[in-house]
Amino acid sequence: MEELLDRARVSGHLGTPGRTELQRLVERMVLGERTALGEMTPLAGVTVVDAWAAMTAVFGPKVDLPVIDAHCTMAGAELAAQRIREVSIAGGRIAFATGSPASLLPMHSFLARLALECGAEVDDQDDVGPFRADGRTPRWLRWCDGVATVTDGESICSARGGEAAREWVFILARPALVVADGPFAEAAWEAGIDVVAFAGLDRPGLAIPACRRDRATVVPLRTDRPPLAYRPLMGCFGKWLGGEDGSS
Repeated sequence: MEELLDRARVSGHLGTPGRTELQRLVERMVLGERTALGEMTPLAGVTVVDAWAAMTAVFGPKVDLPVIDAHCTMAGAELAAQRIREVSIAGGRIAFATGSPASLLPMHSFLARLALECGAEVDDQDDVGPFRADGRTPRWLRWCDGVATVTDGESICSARGGEAAREWVFILARPALVVADGPFAEAAWEAGIDVVAFAGLDRPGLAIPACRRDRATVVPLRTDRPPLAYRPLMGCFGKWLGGEDGSS
């Protein structure tokens, strides 16, 4: 499985961020800069040593090697499946959201369906908006198969900034768990909600909470690959959550 993920460039040596860029990103994370933390506020008492230890434990890279270790991806995914199943069997409410719909919407939709089948209540609402997001207006939140996305009314848009994520967290009926990526995962964690986050090296903020088991489970992977690249991982989720192989 790890070889399949590397071959699909979901994990492995991805080329971006580069070594120097990643080092600076980790340093900015320690300094509490929004460019590294996204929607999270600064984490108190974190040193560069702490940050790199968390990055290595969660993502797999060393200071001189910017890589997502496929073993870390699989370990994070298995923990994520356990958490989703635990909440679902208890009948808990789970909210799904993606800021990378061209890549991860099929993954989230698949997980939302499996969570429903396991007994979860999945957040699903009418359109919310309009509001301004990523410097553009009007934008709305729109749920697709139980997954919150950003739309301009015609197309589903990516979300890099936090405006849409903050709007989403504000209108949520507080869930037991959020499964999300990008600013949606960060904003949910900042609001005190347990989070399963799909994250690449470009959004490292949740590595420290995940390493500390502080309301965060990170599935490390590149978040801009074609949906087909994630099919092997979806197959694993299907087996862990419901006996499916992710091919449907």
